[in-house]
Amino acid sequence: MPYVTRIAPSPTGMMHVGTARTAIFNWLAARASMGKFILRIDDTDSARNQPEAVQPIIDGLNWLGLRPDETHYQSRRSETYHQYAALLMDDDLAYRAENGAILLRRPKNMPRAWTDSIKGTIPITDRDLELMGDLVLIKGGEKLGEPTYQYASTLDDYLMRVNYIIRGVDHIANTGKQIAVWTALNEVYSVGVMPGGIYPAELPKFAHVGLITKDGKKLSKRDGAASLLDYRDNDYEAEALFAFLVRMGWGPKIDNKENAIIGRDRALELFLDGGNLKSADCGFDQNRLDNLNRKFKGWAIRAAREREAATKQEGV
Repeated sequence: MPYVTRIAPSPTGMMHVGTARTAIFNWLAARASMGKFILRIDDTDSARNQPEAVQPIIDGLNWLGLRPDETHYQSRRSETYHQYAALLMDDDLAYRAENGAILLRRPKNMPRAWTDSIKGTIPITDRDLELMGDLVLIKGGEKLGEPTYQYASTLDDYLMRVNYIIRGVDHIANTGKQIAVWTALNEVYSVGVMPGGIYPAELPKFAHVGLITKDGKKLSKRDGAASLLDYRDNDYEAEALFAFLVRMGWGPKIDNKENAIIGRDRALELFLDGGNLKSADCGFDQNRLDNLNRKFKGWAIRAAREREAATKQEGV
């Protein structure tokens, strides 16, 4: 089955290696299945966005060899978010509050559980539904008209036909809310044709992987050492960082000497059927990364010398 995956970073700071690791997993799932890898810039938060942080995201992914098939900017999709919010209101699946916000009514066919491919069945309890309440889709008040993360992200996944979502375990709490939006969108279709010939879609496959930690704490954009492009600028090999990060939250089913270091080609062979994603957090081991980097640099130098020798031989 071809997987359509996505990575949706927010340009609120420099892209860090935790996001890069998740991008690697999504890229591998798409490429290994002959699917599609989407980059979606989650830039709807006008108060926190840093426009100068967008290009480093693109540069970082390209440096790691994770070139996307499509790139979208949520800030350019406001009309789409409002169009579908209006459809939900037309079918009484959402309503407008006094402050101008648009809120989602709880879908009648709301599932009471969903499946994580790592953790198994995750129930949606009565308490979850109570806390969820009527979910805000479009903000009101001072941020009138601004789509919420839960709504914009889910609608984009729905319209872009994303069918495999790999992300950190910190997003498990968001999943029930996003399933509510997804279910409501399918209900819109059940009472009329949606724009663009969009048809009902099954929920995506979910996999929530453990977080990367440093000194016992989750890596964050506030941790300068975690910035992806810092490693490029400090002369790290992209393939070394790839091989390092691919083992942080995923591992081969047969973890032998042959798989001690897994590069890009081997990862593509093993990722879907020959390995498993993991929900346990993993610590960032700088010494291991440095050792890998020395190995990859040595291999790169040796390969360059062999190419140079071959070129000279051809000229004889």
